[in-house]
Amino acid sequence: MSFRVSDDEFRALTDVCLSRGFPSYSDLVRTAVHELLSNRGGLGLSAVQGAVESLSKRIDLLESDLKEVIQSAKKE
Repeated sequence: MSFRVSDDEFRALTDVCLSRGFPSYSDLVRTAVHELLSNRGGLGLSAVQGAVESLSKRIDLLESDLKEVIQSAKKE
C-alpha cells in the first residue's frame, strides 16, 4: 500500500515517528490503522484526525520556538 503526503504532512509524520519511538513510517501507520480498526479507547476517525491536527500544530509551535532560540543564540 502506498499513499502521498504533503511536505508538511511528511515532516509531521517524521516528528511523530521520532517522538514516539517508531522505527519506521510503516510501523507508525500500521499502529494507527490497527487502533482505528479496533477502535481502542473509543477513538473514531474524527478523533484520530483531531489528534493528528493537534500534534501537527504543537510541532509547528515547537519548530517556531526552536528557530527563535537559535536566532537568539546567534545574536549573542
